[in-house]
Amino acid sequence: MTSKYSIVTPDLTVKALQDSGYKSTAHAIAELIDNGIEAGAELVELFAVEAVDRPGWRGRHRIEKIAVLDNGSGMGAETLRHSLRIGAGTRQGRNGIGRFGVGLPNSSISQCDRVDVWSWTNGPDNALHTYLDLKEIARGGLEEVPEPKPDSLPDEWQALAEGLGPTGTLVQWSELERVQWRGAETTLNNTEALIGRIYRRLIAKGARIKLVPARGWAQLPGCRYARINDPLYLMTPSATPEPFDVRPMFRAHGGGNAGEIGVERFWVRAADGKDYPVLVRSSIAVDAARRPDIEGAQWPTTISPSLSPGDTPWGKHAKKNLGISLIRADRELDLDTGWVNPSSPVERWWGIEIDFPPALDEIFGVTNNKQAATTFSSLAHFNWKDDAAGLSWEEFREQLRDEGNPRLPLIEIVYHIREKLIGKLRSDLDVQTLGTGTSRKRHEAVESKVEEAVKRRSRETQPSLTTKLSEEITTEESKELQLKSLVETHHYTPVDARRITEETMSQGKHVRLITSRNPDSPSFFNVEYIPGVLQVALNMDHAVYSDLIAVLDSDIEGATREQLAERLASAASAFKLLLFSWARFEDEQPELPRKRAKQMRQDWGRIASEFLGASDADDEDGE
Repeated sequence: MTSKYSIVTPDLTVKALQDSGYKSTAHAIAELIDNGIEAGAELVELFAVEAVDRPGWRGRHRIEKIAVLDNGSGMGAETLRHSLRIGAGTRQGRNGIGRFGVGLPNSSISQCDRVDVWSWTNGPDNALHTYLDLKEIARGGLEEVPEPKPDSLPDEWQALAEGLGPTGTLVQWSELERVQWRGAETTLNNTEALIGRIYRRLIAKGARIKLVPARGWAQLPGCRYARINDPLYLMTPSATPEPFDVRPMFRAHGGGNAGEIGVERFWVRAADGKDYPVLVRSSIAVDAARRPDIEGAQWPTTISPSLSPGDTPWGKHAKKNLGISLIRADRELDLDTGWVNPSSPVERWWGIEIDFPPALDEIFGVTNNKQAATTFSSLAHFNWKDDAAGLSWEEFREQLRDEGNPRLPLIEIVYHIREKLIGKLRSDLDVQTLGTGTSRKRHEAVESKVEEAVKRRSRETQPSLTTKLSEEITTEESKELQLKSLVETHHYTPVDARRITEETMSQGKHVRLITSRNPDSPSFFNVEYIPGVLQVALNMDHAVYSDLIAVLDSDIEGATREQLAERLASAASAFKLLLFSWARFEDEQPELPRKRAKQMRQDWGRIASEFLGASDADDEDGE
């Protein structure tokens, strides 16, 4: 009987059990799958069972049972009873995917009011059975895990299962008060992607996880095995939409010191004084994932080549796998989104994976429910320069080492990810689609407006330099100079360079706006006077591009009103800073150059007014 002075009352205990911190029903189910794999199961079956039709029933069928069956080693009476004790656990080792072995009761009670467990070591007819029931606990009628009793695995489960063996365990959830989804197929669909991602390594090694929808005790159509869902898109076959279900959608990116392309090894010392390896893998989309015109790897005929890569089936799939994947003992803990900009369509086209052993759990901050590595994730927004007080990276690292800072190993990994990986991945992705996609279409729209303004000015001013140069060479020679500029100076592919040049010439344009990478140039745009074509190249490596142009020019797919408002405010601030940078430039000049700069600003302002379609600017500067 519970005393009136008990530290925790039964109803409070129930509330605490229900709020176990699982992100979703799918994450809670993963705990049950963990137990099967940890027990050496070759096959784990996940059942989602809907209620059978009632007379006159016309509504949607509601799920009434979820169960996970494995053909692992099974449990004896003592182990089975301990497996349902909250906080007790049955495993203390750290060699496998388990953490403390407390996942069975915690995950179960977070989703249902009753969990039943059958386990056997000598055939399912000789199973032992016990349970937890939250309503009994709340009434004070269940203070201990019931002693396991001999109880044959119910015939219904035996008939529905594929992988029954001489040993195994079945966990059944009923009274599903907190499950997210209503129907069997919806539950499995929403669980499948997570299961395929969490266990992708184990599935590749031969583990089978079967998804079984049922109604009553009859199996429904849609039974299948979970397929690999790899956020690095290097593993095949996989659940990625065709054609990337049978060939990698990404490729390993960069160098590495671990004897494998795209893999960097770090050594981290654990509490036991031993050093353990942490592997950082990175990948980037292959050209064919984002471009329909790659020879020998064209998009399927069912996909329009004019479709934005992010709107393709595989692009939408990649959008759901944003983040850095944290892998522990071949099992994913988390896909940490704190490292990405979710409003940027480019983020889906790269992947990073951190692979570490269980011995480093305390260093990484692995949670009991194996859903996060909190210490590592807390560094997602860590900027070492804020703490360095003007020190170089090497000096700052040495200072942390002298202080014995326990976060130093993780900070070194974070530095590598932020300073070496993510920036390079984004840069390479920008280069990959130069001259293609929606950004090129936006450039073309601007070019058309500029073309009209140039025509108006041509009637009123002296011939421009590009016009004079065009009179000295042939059209074919101009074409060759344009191709040379695009390929050699701006690193466009020959295919894109030819397409862009031919579009410019066929449309009779004399202006062209492009993007280019030029990290060594202080200019945020460069001007080229090609015979017949005035070419402006925006420097993607300049702060003006990243803080202003890219902010306004990026796709708005998936962005909320708040994100769009923040983007506009950021761009407005960047533009104002740009104006002040010019003002400061004038302010620093001697008198004569300052007058010339002022005159240039006024002349540029008049031409800008024409290009923007405004009325003639006032000749007075207002100063």
